[in-house]
Amino acid sequence: MKRLFLLTSAALASLVLTSAAQAENTIAFIPGVGGDAYYGSVQCGIEAAAKKRGARVETQAPKSFDPAAQIPILEAMIAKKPNAIVIAPTDGKALFGPLKKAADQGIKIVLVDTTLEDSSIAASEVSSDNIEAGRVAGQELLKLLKGKKGSVITVNLSPGVSTTDDREKGFAEVIKAAGLTYLGQQYSNNSVQKADQIISATLLSNPDLEGIFSTAAFNTEGAVAALRAAKKTKDVAIVGFNANPPGIDELKKGLVAAQVVLKPYDEGKSAGEQALNALEGKTVEKKLSTGSTVATRDNLNDPAVAKYVYSFTCPVE
Repeated sequence: MKRLFLLTSAALASLVLTSAAQAENTIAFIPGVGGDAYYGSVQCGIEAAAKKRGARVETQAPKSFDPAAQIPILEAMIAKKPNAIVIAPTDGKALFGPLKKAADQGIKIVLVDTTLEDSSIAASEVSSDNIEAGRVAGQELLKLLKGKKGSVITVNLSPGVSTTDDREKGFAEVIKAAGLTYLGQQYSNNSVQKADQIISATLLSNPDLEGIFSTAAFNTEGAVAALRAAKKTKDVAIVGFNANPPGIDELKKGLVAAQVVLKPYDEGKSAGEQALNALEGKTVEKKLSTGSTVATRDNLNDPAVAKYVYSFTCPVE
C-alpha cells in the first residue's frame, strides 16, 4: 500500500510540474489595429486555444493599422520575453526586422491574417485564402450587376498589406475577365474619411460607376457615406469585406449588397494551437488556410453564415 502511495505521489508531482510548465507559456498577441471586431474574433480563438492548454495570452493593439504604430508595441512585447508572439503584420517588409530579433531570442513567431514577404522566421502562418476570397467578391458583384457594363473600383487599405493586396488581385481577375471597365484600386490608409473622399471623387469623374469593392470594414463605411451623400445607394452596388457589427447593420439596411465573410475565430484558434505546438515540441503546420463565405441581407440567419459574424464576444465551446 505504501508503494502505491509513492507511485501516486510521483505521478501527481509529474502532473503538477507539467501543468506549471504549461502555465508558464505566455502568448503575446499583437493584432493589426485595436477596436476592430475581426481581430476581436481572432483574439477569442487564440484565448480558447491557450485556455485549453494552460497558457496565458497578453494582447496589445496599435491605434492605427500602421507599422509605425505597431512596431513600438512589438518591441515592448519582446522586452517582456513572451514564449510566443502571434501577430498580424501591418507591413510585409517593415515588421521583418523586429520579428527576426524576437525569433533570434528564441521566441516562437506565428503570423495570423497577414504575413511577411520573407516568412522564414515564422513557425507557422495562418490566414485566409484572400485571392480566392477576392474572386468570390468579384463573382458576387457580377451577379448583382446583372449584365451591366459600367465601371468598377476597389478601395483598398495601404500598399504592402498582404491580405488586402491579394483580395484586390482576385477581384480584379474576375472583373477584367468579365469585360467591365476596371478603374483599379485607390488606397484609404484604413481611413473612413479617405474612403469617402475616394468614392465621392470617383462618382464625379465616372458617372457610370456601377460597383465598388471594399477590401476592409472602414473602407466600406466610407463608401456608404459617399453614396448616401450623393443619393446613389440604390444605383451603385457595394461588396464589402468583414462582417463586423457596422457591416451587418449595413446589410440589414440595404446600404451594402454583400459582405465577404472570413473566419477569424478559426484563424485565431489555429494560430494559438500552432504557437503552443511549437513551444511543446509537437508537430507544427507551416501554413494553414481558412475559407470564406458571402453574407447578404437574405442569409444572415443561416447558421453557416451567422457563426462567422465578427464580434468581441467570444463563443462558448
